[in-house]
Amino acid sequence: QLTSNKQKLTFCSFVGPVEAVELNERMFISVKTGENHTLSCNVERSETNNMVWFKQQLGQELKEVVTKLVDKKAISNNLKLDLNKDFSLTIKNISEDDEGMYFCNKIHLNTSVLQTPVQGSVSPGESVTLQCTVHSEIRAAGLRVLWFRAAAGQSLPEIIYTHQNSSSRQCEISSSTNSSLYEFSKKILDHHHTGTYYCAVAACGKIIIGNGTIVELSKFCSVQLVSCVCIYIYIYIYIYIYIYIC
Repeated sequence: QLTSNKQKLTFCSFVGPVEAVELNERMFISVKTGENHTLSCNVERSETNNMVWFKQQLGQELKEVVTKLVDKKAISNNLKLDLNKDFSLTIKNISEDDEGMYFCNKIHLNTSVLQTPVQGSVSPGESVTLQCTVHSEIRAAGLRVLWFRAAAGQSLPEIIYTHQNSSSRQCEISSSTNSSLYEFSKKILDHHHTGTYYCAVAACGKIIIGNGTIVELSKFCSVQLVSCVCIYIYIYIYIYIYIYIC
């Protein structure tokens, strides 16, 4: 609302999920059109926190306007917004479009990674399909999902597959939890392909690793192989005795 050449901005800070916020520290600020104004962020934080500024306008969805990830530059699509070292937000050349409610908050990943199956046994040459379900408040386009294998005798895990991300946004928060399913198929030729396969999700400067899936060669296959060898030796001995002794 504009009054006497002043632009009204409504500002509040909060801690916790957007849908559960208690607006107990609201500040109403009136600023002249064309001026600059700085909004402070009163949320307790540390250098290890990822932070975000939101903007809410009447009749519109909550919009992320600035995101600051640990050890990375602030991300914003609005050239009028400057993020300061103390995470205060400066709005330059204020106009009617800048009117609204402004929120600052920590980014809580609330991301979980569940892998299935927990264990799988296959015969040599068969393929195994692993599944990774990601529950996150980060939009799926902002997630980077990797698969890697850890096995006995390896000094470092082996990254074997990466799900490509088509979005340029590194950390886009959704107002609800999203579930995404990622699948990875691998042909297990021999024991060099066995081990524990992990699904890892990189989002908002952090990495969440799944519970892992143990992939091994089927014990039945091993017994069957021994049986085949024994039968082969038995037949060989039988033929040898039949030809050379009898």
